[in-house]
Amino acid sequence: MIELLFLLLPIAAAYGWYMGFRSAKKSQEEISNKLSRDYVVGVNLLLSNQPEKAVDLFLNILQKQEQENNIETGSQFEAELTLGNLFRSRGEVDRALRIHQALDKNPNYSFEQKLLAKQQLAKDFMAVGFYDRVENINIMLVDEPEFAENALQQLSIVYQKTKEWKKAVNVAEKLAKISPQKNGIDLAHYYCELAINLKSEDKDNPLDILKSALKANPSCVRASMLLAEHYMLQLDYQGAISFLENVLDQDQAYVGEVLVTLKYAYHELNQLDNFELFLIRASQKQCNSMVDLALADLIEEKYGITAAQTQIYQKLHNNPSTLLFHRFIKYQIESLEDGKGKDSLILLYDMVGDRIKKEFSYRCTNCGYQTHHLIWCCPSCRQWETVKPVLGIEHS
Repeated sequence: MIELLFLLLPIAAAYGWYMGFRSAKKSQEEISNKLSRDYVVGVNLLLSNQPEKAVDLFLNILQKQEQENNIETGSQFEAELTLGNLFRSRGEVDRALRIHQALDKNPNYSFEQKLLAKQQLAKDFMAVGFYDRVENINIMLVDEPEFAENALQQLSIVYQKTKEWKKAVNVAEKLAKISPQKNGIDLAHYYCELAINLKSEDKDNPLDILKSALKANPSCVRASMLLAEHYMLQLDYQGAISFLENVLDQDQAYVGEVLVTLKYAYHELNQLDNFELFLIRASQKQCNSMVDLALADLIEEKYGITAAQTQIYQKLHNNPSTLLFHRFIKYQIESLEDGKGKDSLILLYDMVGDRIKKEFSYRCTNCGYQTHHLIWCCPSCRQWETVKPVLGIEHS
């Protein structure tokens, strides 16, 4: 209610201007008195929680004033446009649509004003999921230089929602030429989506598409992981390793996501020593418990549980984490004989394990959304590549 009153101030001001410069003629005095009464009625309707009737009355006042050339057309247009936007923001899209459609059809407004009305109409339709209408309006607006960037952004959202990835790629490429955004993050993920959703009848090569993703954004971890997956299926382990290790340089937060596959590839090539070197290099770049645990597994395989326990203890002492503590308890249990002390450690081990299971493994760096699974597009804020692994990662 307060927002409506605030946004209706321009209308009240326009009305006040009109009253200040009204004609002294009797006929116009009668009109002024009529408008004055209408204005009071409108305020009363607003205060009595009947905003729809109040809006209709206020818009009628402005239209009458405009017809008598007593206020500028631009003032009325801005007031109505703002009012429509307010209704949309409040979730009252039907009212917003009614206002913006009236603006678009009004013959008294200029071509530029009608383009603004169409732009807001598209946002109204977006709010209620009429994506075909959003698409049609924005395709038209793309040809208008002042509206092109916003129209392309809206089309990008539409094609993302409707999963039309070829169209999304095309729009994102045009948008990148007008205004490069986010280092090509969105475009790279559109390429990734296109690659994994190719149909059997499609002639496109998924490898070429994924390489286009890396060209659009060289730091696209997802593209590297998908390329590695392709080479793993082809049993080209060395080719997969090159992309998996590239993740460390692209975004070290995702290193834990590739360790299992990377170890398997090195194992198949009988090069686990190189995997150990990679883990050492990764641990030097960032404190990551997933890396420390993988390194402890290698040490246990090569030198036994005592050496692995010593490694975990040193890491735990320098960079405490729940994951490392959980593994340390496991080693302690395995080194003890049966008894009450061992039973107590088993209970502690289970309690810590339950806590780890309850912790969220991923969190959006933009909006804080949390999840147990890796998601490339945050379902809350709709941003790409902002959901990062957090479990076991120590931030300085």
